[in-house]
Amino acid sequence: MKSRILFTLYFALTVTISFSQKRELKSITENELKAHLEFIASDYMQGRDFGTQIPGLEITAEYLKSQCLQMGLKPGGLNFTQPVKMQSIQTEKKNTFIELKNINGETKFKSNEIYAFPGSFKNDTINAKIVFAGYGYQNNETGYNDYKGLELKDKIVLIMTRNPEIAGNKKDDEEITKLEMGKLAHIFMSGASAIMLVPDPLNPDNSWFEMVKDYASQGMWQTEGSIKEEMPGSNIILANTEIADEILRESGKNLKEIQQEINTSGKPNSFEIEKVTGEIQVTKKTEKVNGENIIGIVEGSDPVLKNECVILTAHYDHVGITGKGEINNGADDNGSGTVALLEIAEAFSKMKKKPRRSIVFAWVTAEEKGLVGSEYYTQNPVFPLKKTVANINLDMVGRSAEKELEKVENPEKSLAGPNGIYIITGDNSQTLTEISNKTCKKLGLIPSDALTDEFMESSDQYNFYKNGIPVLAVSTGLHEDYHKPGDDFDKIDYHKMKRICNYTFLVVNEIADQKN
Repeated sequence: MKSRILFTLYFALTVTISFSQKRELKSITENELKAHLEFIASDYMQGRDFGTQIPGLEITAEYLKSQCLQMGLKPGGLNFTQPVKMQSIQTEKKNTFIELKNINGETKFKSNEIYAFPGSFKNDTINAKIVFAGYGYQNNETGYNDYKGLELKDKIVLIMTRNPEIAGNKKDDEEITKLEMGKLAHIFMSGASAIMLVPDPLNPDNSWFEMVKDYASQGMWQTEGSIKEEMPGSNIILANTEIADEILRESGKNLKEIQQEINTSGKPNSFEIEKVTGEIQVTKKTEKVNGENIIGIVEGSDPVLKNECVILTAHYDHVGITGKGEINNGADDNGSGTVALLEIAEAFSKMKKKPRRSIVFAWVTAEEKGLVGSEYYTQNPVFPLKKTVANINLDMVGRSAEKELEKVENPEKSLAGPNGIYIITGDNSQTLTEISNKTCKKLGLIPSDALTDEFMESSDQYNFYKNGIPVLAVSTGLHEDYHKPGDDFDKIDYHKMKRICNYTFLVVNEIADQKN
């Protein structure tokens, strides 16, 4: 009889909880997700970046505040705002140039059509001889080596993008990035003063190079007053073929002709520029920038445990406008996470019986500038970090492929299918993983940790992870529109987004309501 009574009570409690959760989950709708996203990912927001003509980032922040107020969330700061004091270090283009001088020190050519990564606060002046190292490529298997016979130490090293094996073919950004990073590492380890990278003339698609130029133009960002070490080998100069042709003029050939000779012969054609010295001046400016994290709180119901929290994060900034004037709307990155967090917050706000612990909803800024907003939050938390039991981060949760991937071979093309979901935990909480797996099974989602190694440090969960807080980051993977103008809201799978919201609500509710 006792067992039967306990079973009856347990069954009644389960039905009550299940019914309650269904009621709250009904508040999460595809139509509301769509309405929110079509506003913050519209062209009018100009890519939600700092310093755009229309202040789309600031308008988005005000929109989030108004939604928090309407939901009745408790402010995590004055008017839901946590001011984020930052500073940006950028190159001053008009005072950044390359000058070519002859053996008599006379200026033969000068151009400011170069782009440089800041690397540090200090201005840089580089005076050095120049060596041309072809593609800057070596292959131990074939014996091809652009560096053979060259002395790179204290030199400006001019190289082309890509390599002779893929010249003329289109490759995806991930492959090109890995190739170029390998080149840069080798050259700087050889003691070079600077690297000058130019697009190879036979390349049918320079979109990668243009993307890197946009990144260089954004500069370096950090919280105000923080001191970061200078990047070793930070003198990376992006130039055009006109500048390369001027450097190569004494050889009697231009860059395109030399590239064709290399590709035809299959042999390197590297040499030192004998009669020309290069002077590169990189002038920098430091500016103070004001940003804001938007923070709302659902207070816990337990008089003691409400002093602990689960924090949900999603960055609401994006990368703005390209050098060609195209708008990066960032519907998936991270408009999807931003509006998903709104719907999840609304669901919790409607609960009559709140979870034991408090839940913090933080829309953080400047993720695209180096996770600056979340770093600032962990330095200035609303709840002490020792009272923060977990961080759940939503970043890019709005797209679906037609079918599931059998295996992730390239993170840049990792978009999950209709039921796929990537879970990134870093294995720092078995409990979180168990709750996640159980919830996925309940909702028919297929979890994968295939992106953990690639992406643990690339979104806001990392600032919590490195502070020892259990994290669970959620994503549906990367796609060809990542950080490109094609990331628009007409490609969003709103049904999938709703399922991600349901999953997140259930996971957070269980974590926040645990007794221990």
